Amino acid sequence: EEDDYLIAQVKIHNIPREPNGDSHATRKINGGEDFGSIAKQVIDDYQKVRSIYINSKSLASNELPKFARSAVQTLPTFDADTAHDETTFWKLVETWQMLCNTIRQSKRTMLQNIVNELSVNVAMRAKGPLELPVKRKNLPLEVQMQLADIEQNASQEFIELGMDPVLDFQEILSIKDHQDRVEKLGRMIGRERSRLEAKESLIRAFFEEEYGEELLTNNLDDGQNVFD
Repeated sequence: EEDDYLIAQVKIHNIPREPNGDSHATRKINGGEDFGSIAKQVIDDYQKVRSIYINSKSLASNELPKFARSAVQTLPTFDADTAHDETTFWKLVETWQMLCNTIRQSKRTMLQNIVNELSVNVAMRAKGPLELPVKRKNLPLEVQMQLADIEQNASQEFIELGMDPVLDFQEILSIKDHQDRVEKLGRMIGRERSRLEAKESLIRAFFEEEYGEELLTNNLDDGQNVFD
């Protein structure tokens, strides 16, 4: 459909330079430990994101519809050497892109459910027989505008997630230096880890304030989902 396509302005990716003008490639030769710490952080962040998504009691997991919850359960693990080897690194990139696609599809499904529910409810209140599927052009103008606002807000929220499964990965493909690729992927994964941890902390703080730490702990021990 036409709405599935985006128009983007692109520019050539320039490898970041150090203050003294050295590229990451030069820095890597002079300091291998620097790349080692970067590679380790990427894997640590990925493993943390994975553990949050596969935890059935986590907020992140329960943000997803059932089909997406099943998909994230199959996320593989990676060890500390993954980013050092280009072959296994690309497997990590592919895995992260699959997760991004899963998140996008889940957001799209939830949005479509909201749009369909609102459209049907409005159509049922109209005079005459209900025609399915409900055509947007037959809805009142104010409802059409409301639906457009909902879709626009959902699109903006998804962009702010930083989980686009296309543009960031095109940039990774365009980067020639391996360390620069690892750093780019690391920023993407680290951003998602920070978002998930912040959201989990916020929800836990709310439940502790609202119901008390003892109730929260008891629910977790009993295997209940405090986020439902």
